Amino acid sequence: MTYANAEDCSPQLRGALEAVIGGYMAAVAEVLLAEEIPVVSVSAYGDVHDPSQDDFEGDVEGSVEFTPAFSRTLLGDGGETGLLWCGVSGWCFFHIPEGSGRSLLDSARWMGSGLTPEPVRVAAFLSEVRLDPREAGSPERPFYRAPHSEPDVLLRRLEAFGTVDGGAEPWVWAGEYQAVARLRSTAFRRRAVEALTAADQEIVDVALHTGELDALAGLLEYVEGATPDDGLRELARRLARDLALRARDGVESVDEHWEAFSYAEEQG
Repeated sequence: MTYANAEDCSPQLRGALEAVIGGYMAAVAEVLLAEEIPVVSVSAYGDVHDPSQDDFEGDVEGSVEFTPAFSRTLLGDGGETGLLWCGVSGWCFFHIPEGSGRSLLDSARWMGSGLTPEPVRVAAFLSEVRLDPREAGSPERPFYRAPHSEPDVLLRRLEAFGTVDGGAEPWVWAGEYQAVARLRSTAFRRRAVEALTAADQEIVDVALHTGELDALAGLLEYVEGATPDDGLRELARRLARDLALRARDGVESVDEHWEAFSYAEEQG
């Protein structure tokens, strides 16, 4: 379906834009997760004619969000931090310290490199931010298209990155969780398999309270029930069982109760 009419305000147009913007955000999230960046969600907004965006000189947008711990580690303070994709100016990294009164535009460091750079280039930009978050990029905002214009052209550009379905109502993009949940599960399954099968592992003497062990078992149970990835679900179940049996049988049973290791070897 095409939308050659720039004045089209239909919910179908918004839904189509949010699907492709969501696909682009998910593609970036996938690359970041492969680099062990703790992505927690993505967002997409596709109302190309929203007048409330005029103060920002923008229209459609998307974002990739990280864990609060990652943001604190990156900048050493609180506040709002993230990667924003603007449908007019491309990508920026922003950090708004708590109580600073600064706006996103005040704090934005713009990536440049065009309106829709490849996801690997966005990941490289974040690597630059991690080295020097206050100097990476540029404070000068670029403009690659006029706000509220040529939605059909934008759709075609973004379709190259895939789509994320929004759900029953095309104007309510419901893909934030679905878009990232499977990507995160796949990435963490890969990391778990690599950790469990790594060479030259040592037995570590770690003291735990019984409550801490119970809490860890509960977290693994949560993963088992929440993840959409069958492999990660099975790893969580087996690792929880291994830990429970070792706690019962003592340190000498460490090489006896290792179902998670055996499963990880099969997956590797």
